[in-house]
Amino acid sequence: MRFPARFAPFVTILLLLPSAVGCSSPRPADGAAVRVPVRLKDFRVDVGRAVVGQGRVRFEVVNRGPTTHELNVVRTDLPENGLPLDADRLTVVANDARLVHLGEAEGLDIDDHRTLTLDLAPGHYVLYCNMEGHYLGHMHTSLEVR
Repeated sequence: MRFPARFAPFVTILLLLPSAVGCSSPRPADGAAVRVPVRLKDFRVDVGRAVVGQGRVRFEVVNRGPTTHELNVVRTDLPENGLPLDADRLTVVANDARLVHLGEAEGLDIDDHRTLTLDLAPGHYVLYCNMEGHYLGHMHTSLEVR
């Protein structure tokens, strides 16, 4: 589609706007934590956003079942599907040097809600459930902090 030259600045703005909006969450002016909803369900970890700004992040976790789950947050350079596994090949190695474990919400029964607030520096994070076999069932996701 061709536009008259006089519309070029507006077309440029419209093309760039979607990449600027939603690429990261705005930092609240009062220093409050950015809210990130997290829904756990066999076998998924759904987050409300994939990118957040650095600083305090409040994960609002809910387990939609149908089994008990947990949420682990690690900083790593590894891809979300490439975390090291224990000898049992069913759980992620908790003390691997390539993973910086920042927090967890354990033992979430069906419909339990939990809040986990962390101070996150820029980097790549993986959120996952480490109940036996759940990580292998693709119960993980990435979060980028900028």
